Amino acid sequence: MHELHALPDATRQLLEDFLDGEENTDGLDFVATHGFLSAVTVGPRTPPVAAWIKVLFDDQPVCADAAKATAITEALVAWQTEIHATLYHGQPLTLPCPLVLKTGEPTALNDWCVGFMEGMFMEENSWYEGDEDLIADLTLPMVVLSDLIDEPELQPLRRDPKLSRELAQQIPDVLTELYLHFYAPRTI
Repeated sequence: MHELHALPDATRQLLEDFLDGEENTDGLDFVATHGFLSAVTVGPRTPPVAAWIKVLFDDQPVCADAAKATAITEALVAWQTEIHATLYHGQPLTLPCPLVLKTGEPTALNDWCVGFMEGMFMEENSWYEGDEDLIADLTLPMVVLSDLIDEPELQPLRRDPKLSRELAQQIPDVLTELYLHFYAPRTI
């Protein structure tokens, strides 16, 4: 990641404590929020902060305390900026959870994928403009591991532990590919 945009440890801890705490009744947890912010960052159009904050907290206030809500919002914007800077500077994105799955039980990686899909759903149509097949292929790990899309053709992928593990391991590279697809200059 680029040092200028590195999220301070205290800010990261503030976010983790709040997002995984009891005060956060309507928002995604820490790991899922990282997935959400990753989708907001790598997607074809970055929605305005007010729009993605609203989705992140399910149209509810961030929290009752206005000063704390502002601090959390600013920290989330800084986290999204860190994700962008990491990808912009050609570094692989490190997820805040292991890239491992357990058969038959949800993991933090599944939560991360749910968050990613929630972020993707914000601008879903724009994701598929231009090259629907490529985007469908690239987002397949998150689609399968989130378990949000109930398509019959995805069930064999979900039931195959080896294939699911392979999909999980692809996620950091997929994020880079998505970012480059949408933001790298096109050469003629």
